[in-house]
Amino acid sequence: MSLPVVLQRARHAKELIDRDFDRLNLVDRYARGAHRAPWMPAKANSEFKDLVKRSILNVTGLVVETPLNALRVQGFRRPGSGENAYEWRYWQKNRMDERQAAVHRAALTSGAAYAVVTPDPRKGRREPLIRAYDSINTVAVYTDPAWDEYPVYALHVPEQQPDENTTVGYLWDDVARYTIDLDAEPESAVLAAEPHGMNVCPVVRFSPSVDLRGRTRGLVEPLVVSQDRLNQQTLSLLLNQHWGAHAIRYATGLAPSERLDPETGDPVRDPESGEPVYDVPSLDPSTLLMAPNSDASFGQLPAMPTGDLMASRRQTIEEISSLADVPPHYLAGASLVNLSADALAAAETSFKRMLGSLQDSLGESWESVFRLCATVAGRGETEQDESQVEWAEKSTRSLAQAADAMVKLMQQGVPLSVALRKIPGFSQADIDEAVKAAEEAARKAEAAEAEALKQKEAAGGVDSQSSRDPSGSGRVPARAGSAGR
Repeated sequence: MSLPVVLQRARHAKELIDRDFDRLNLVDRYARGAHRAPWMPAKANSEFKDLVKRSILNVTGLVVETPLNALRVQGFRRPGSGENAYEWRYWQKNRMDERQAAVHRAALTSGAAYAVVTPDPRKGRREPLIRAYDSINTVAVYTDPAWDEYPVYALHVPEQQPDENTTVGYLWDDVARYTIDLDAEPESAVLAAEPHGMNVCPVVRFSPSVDLRGRTRGLVEPLVVSQDRLNQQTLSLLLNQHWGAHAIRYATGLAPSERLDPETGDPVRDPESGEPVYDVPSLDPSTLLMAPNSDASFGQLPAMPTGDLMASRRQTIEEISSLADVPPHYLAGASLVNLSADALAAAETSFKRMLGSLQDSLGESWESVFRLCATVAGRGETEQDESQVEWAEKSTRSLAQAADAMVKLMQQGVPLSVALRKIPGFSQADIDEAVKAAEEAARKAEAAEAEALKQKEAAGGVDSQSSRDPSGSGRVPARAGSAGR
C-alpha cells in the first residue's frame, strides 16, 4: 500500500470520527450520568441551582448495566467437543474475562466498539495481542458495512496525545499497522509501518444492532429525550417538595407588641426615628397565637399536592422501560411487589429475547476475534467455521429449579457437561471439575462391580467343584444331595 493512499485513508477516517464525535460524546455523557441540566430561570439563586443538580436521575445508565450483567462469555467450543478450543488460552492470556465487560459496555452505549488482534511485539509473531477501543475515537470503513466481517481499514485516534500540537493516529489495513501524524505534511506523515501478516484488516466491530445500510445503534441514544423529560419532572417534584409541600399558616389584624425596657417598663424607642420598637413574634409549631381584637383572623394555605408529579415520573420511567426492553422492576420507581417466580419470568420475557439478540450479534464478533487469534498463532484461517462462543447462564431461576431441570435433562439422555451449563453461576472450570469427578466415580463403580462379579464367579466355581464326585463320574453323592434339599 502506497503511503499517499494510507494518508488519504487516515484523513478520511478522521473526518468520520469528527463528524460523529459530538453525538457519541453526548451519548457517553448520558450513560455516565453527566446529563444536560433541566431548564431553570436565568436569575435562579444558589438554592434553585442546587435542586437542579439533585434532579438528575440516571436511568439510561441502568439500561446499559442491566443487560451487561447478563453478558459474559465463558467458553469457545467446536461442535462435538466437550472442552474449550485451543484459542481459548489466548482469551485467558489477554485477561478477557475481566476486559470483555468494557467491550460490551462500549458497544451497548454508543452502538459500536472495536477489537484489534495483532501479533504481540513483546512475545513474538505467534502470540496474539487483543486490544479494544470505543467508537468515539475509532472508526472502521467497510466495502459493505452490513455484511463484511472485516473492514477495509480502520483508524484509532487516542484521546491523550503525546504533544498538543500533533494528532497521532493508528491505521490498520490488510497489510500493516501505520502510525500517522495527521497534522504533518504528506511526505512526513507516516511515522511507522508494522506489517502484521494477517491478510485481512485485523479489526472486529461489536454492535448490538446493525441495519442493512451498516448503521449501528446503541441503547442510550433513543432514550435521551425521555431522560431529559424525567429530569425535568424530577426537578418540578423537588421544587414542589421544597417550597410547597408544607402547609402555610397566616394571621391578619394582629396588633404588634411594643418592646419594653426590662428595668423601667417603658416602651423602647428607636434612637434615630423615635418610633416605638416592636417585637417580632417567634413562629414555630409550639407557638400559640391569640388576638384580643375581633378583627384578627387566622388561616392556613394548603400544601401543594405531589401525586400528579410522581405519577408523571412513574409513567416516564415505564416508557423508558418499554423502549429499552428492560423489565420495569429493574428501574427506579417500579411498584412490582409480592410477585411469584412465574410472574417475574413473564415480566422478563421481552428482556430475555433482547439478551438472545445481543448474544447472537456480539457472539459472532467474538468468534471473529478467536479466528484472528488462531491466524496469528498459525493454527487456523480467518474463514468462517462452526465454532461458537459459550455464554454464561444468567437467568433468574433459583438453584433448586435449575438443579431439578438438570436432573430431568440427564434422565432424557443429555450429557452431564451440557446439563451443567444450565446451572446459574457454574463456570467452565466448575463444569470440567464436576465432569471429571463424575467420570472418576463411574470408573470406580465399574471397577467395584467387575471385582464383585469376579469374586462371585470364583466362589461359584469352588462350590461346583466340591459338590462333584472326586472319581470324576459326575454323580452327586447322596450326602451332598440330601444337604442340598
